[in-house]
Amino acid sequence: MIFRLASQNPYKKAEFARILEPLGITIQTGPEAGIDLPDVDETGTTFEENALLKAEAGCRVSGLPTLSDDSGLCVDALDGA
Repeated sequence: MIFRLASQNPYKKAEFARILEPLGITIQTGPEAGIDLPDVDETGTTFEENALLKAEAGCRVSGLPTLSDDSGLCVDALDGA
C-alpha cells in the first residue's frame, strides 16, 4: 500500500517510513509520483488543524491516503506564539 506524504522534507519522509514500512506501507512524496501537491494556506489555529488541511488537500489531488505533519516553535517569551 502507498501513502502520499504532503511534504518534500526528506527527514519527515524517513520518520514516517520508519514507522509505517513494517506495516507494509510505502511512503511517497508527490514529486516522486510525478504529482504536484498544492501549497496550502495554513489557516488552522493549531498544528493539528494545519496538518489536516495539508493532508486533505493532498488526498484530493492524489487520490491516495496522505499524511502530513505540521510542527513549529512555541516561544514561552511570546506567550506561546
